[in-house]
Amino acid sequence: MLPEIKKLVAELKPYKKTIAIVAITGIAYALAAAKFAFLTKSLFDALSGSKHDEIMNLVPLALGLALVMAVGRYYHIYLMNYVAECVVQNIRQKLQQKFMSLNLSFHNNYHAGSGGLISRILNDIRTIQDGLRVVADIFLHPLLLIALITNLFRIDWKLTLGTMIAVPFIAAILKSISRSMRKYIPQERDALEYMTSTIKESLDGVRIIQSFNLEKDMAKRLIDDSNKYLDIRKTIYKRQEAAGPATEFIATIILLSVLLYTSFEVAAGRATPGTFIGFLTSLLMINQPIKRVQEAYVRIQEVTISVQRIFSIIEDPSEVPQSPLNKPFPKNWKKITYRNVSFSYGKDMILKNINLEINRGEVVALVGASGSGKSTIVNLLERFFDATSGEILIDDINILDLNLKDLRRNVALVTQDVFLFSDTIEKNIWAGDYNRNRADVLAMAKLANAHDFIMKMPQGYESRVGDRGNLLSGGEKQRISIARAMFKDAPLLILDEATSALDTASEIEVQKGLDHLMEGRTALVIAHRLSTIQKADKIVVLKNGEIVEVGNHTHLLGQQGEYFRFHSLQHT
Repeated sequence: MLPEIKKLVAELKPYKKTIAIVAITGIAYALAAAKFAFLTKSLFDALSGSKHDEIMNLVPLALGLALVMAVGRYYHIYLMNYVAECVVQNIRQKLQQKFMSLNLSFHNNYHAGSGGLISRILNDIRTIQDGLRVVADIFLHPLLLIALITNLFRIDWKLTLGTMIAVPFIAAILKSISRSMRKYIPQERDALEYMTSTIKESLDGVRIIQSFNLEKDMAKRLIDDSNKYLDIRKTIYKRQEAAGPATEFIATIILLSVLLYTSFEVAAGRATPGTFIGFLTSLLMINQPIKRVQEAYVRIQEVTISVQRIFSIIEDPSEVPQSPLNKPFPKNWKKITYRNVSFSYGKDMILKNINLEINRGEVVALVGASGSGKSTIVNLLERFFDATSGEILIDDINILDLNLKDLRRNVALVTQDVFLFSDTIEKNIWAGDYNRNRADVLAMAKLANAHDFIMKMPQGYESRVGDRGNLLSGGEKQRISIARAMFKDAPLLILDEATSALDTASEIEVQKGLDHLMEGRTALVIAHRLSTIQKADKIVVLKNGEIVEVGNHTHLLGQQGEYFRFHSLQHT
């Protein structure tokens, strides 16, 4: 058994009782259908011999078989469809949970971006769902095929052996299709990912696209992606559908041969009309299981590729590792220490041998040009990814040894690019800590200087913020994110360019909220505007991934080094 199929079978295990019923009803249908086909021989022989009593005895049996077929087919298909829905829902949830636990390096490096990941969670899982529906055919059609072939041998074994000549040809056709599917399906899935990614970018970037008149460019990009996808689909359809006409042509030759043979046998008195009808009925019924088995074979190739793509993410090792020590975050910690910390992003060295101490209650500002490593320092503290070498300590505990959720529970994050959920204002603030009483939302909004503008909105705190908060202004979104961070009430605070995208009036309003937020907390502040960090206890200046200066505002100006240069540039 292929490893991909084993993984899919493992997903089916929780539903083994339901699948047992699917198997039983499928077997019942197959046996009843085969018996019904064989019964046609006796019915036509009785009819041709005018044996009324025998016909009256056979009709109830035929009705009973038809009832078994109807009930068996209903439960067989209905239950398998339900199981398929349950299994793909579980896989979809696993995939989403994995997306949320993978480190930032994975998300930043993924070739088709978030659109490609969406394609996997929608399109590949849909392929698995369609394939699982075919699983029902495993219990029904192979058995029906065997039962119908048994009928044929019972009716005329010599003729049946003659029809077996077609088997090697059909097997060769299926083998050829399998090779084609394994070659082209991965290409098709990649093309679909890029197409989904383009569509997502068109929606996410609609404002920029319209502003720069890029509508035609994005439309052309989607046309190019779509044409590439269609070319691959055309090839796949060509190979899939080639099997149908080929097998049907073979079946037609067999049918005509059977017709000629049995006509001679009936004329010679070696067979009855019932023999011909019974053989023909079973032979025609064989067409359905052969087609279903052929379809199942093709589906398995598609499912195998999709399972491989889905589980390559579910089993991806890029997830931030949990420590077996699982230590709690220390309550009475005194300092955070970066000791010889380096971090590389692929071949690029982002941080080089960083040594830094942050005492509890300090406001520490990180300053430097874009790409100097400021954001990486704070990302390492929350373990969005881990240092390549060195260690980060809270007192004498390595953060790698802390419970990851407990570590992040004690850090509040406010960023320049504010992310709000497409929900109400109250729910977005409450998201800081769902375990806390939501009645505190009002108090935190007031401290964040957000209450006044919230109350001016049509539904107040029940007003929805739109996708990513696009119904609010930049300053309003930022104040909601500050209220969310206050609601979390974490001792460590990270402010990543929290006011750099705001106008002066909005910055003043937001800064009032930030001042309240930083009270009594240890804060790491990243800021391009040096005016916002002049009161910081410690300013750390970075250049090319290294710390080049540390001190307060007055001290660093006196040194007339890198910080002095930044300050001079902003005040000329």
